[in-house]
Amino acid sequence: MHTDRYRNFKIFKLIQLILLILFGITFFFYLNFDPLLRNNIYSNRNLLTICVFLWLFMLYSAVCIIADYSQLQKEIVEAHKLNQTAYLDPLTGLPNRNGCDVIINKYTLKRDVSAMGCVLIELPKIDEINAAHGRLYGDKYIRDFAITLDSVGSKYGFIGRNSGNEFLVIIESCPAEKMQEFVSELNAAVADLNKDGADPAMEIELSYILNEQEGIKNFLAIVSTLYARERQG
Repeated sequence: MHTDRYRNFKIFKLIQLILLILFGITFFFYLNFDPLLRNNIYSNRNLLTICVFLWLFMLYSAVCIIADYSQLQKEIVEAHKLNQTAYLDPLTGLPNRNGCDVIINKYTLKRDVSAMGCVLIELPKIDEINAAHGRLYGDKYIRDFAITLDSVGSKYGFIGRNSGNEFLVIIESCPAEKMQEFVSELNAAVADLNKDGADPAMEIELSYILNEQEGIKNFLAIVSTLYARERQG
């Protein structure tokens, strides 16, 4: 909504500037090609004063429009930074809990969720790693996995970090074969990461729901069911 408002206001300001420039050009050429009008203006002090004020007003208006446009660009940049802060996890660059909630709410409004697939991935050793090696090492462990997950999962659907050691993957059209393909690719990528001598080795716990098998009617219920099963083990 904010993006549309900014875009519409930018277009409005751009149209204002274009119309002002066209008016100024038209006025200049009309004055230049009508010698009688030009002579009347320059010979009449009052008329000349009015024209000078008109030219100055057009110049002032152009400067104001350009300043508004420049300020709007700064606000767009700031809004983008705030949006990143609000919805992106600074450690991994993936959508954070707020970003995940936005996507979940979006899909909750989707009427047909019969083909949806949802994956919950955990890093079960992260507390031990933080205790043994420190928080910075634990952050690197999370970041390395996030890079691996993004390299595999970005072509399948949405990926977000829903909490400290939990990652959520949402696949819109997901038959069983597609889910197995994703799981196999992710496991292979984690195995390759461990071949490079990751210490401690990367370990993940993965659970998923295929709604073509479950038949759940609401996406929020799909996510809730997934988390409930994960807590039950």
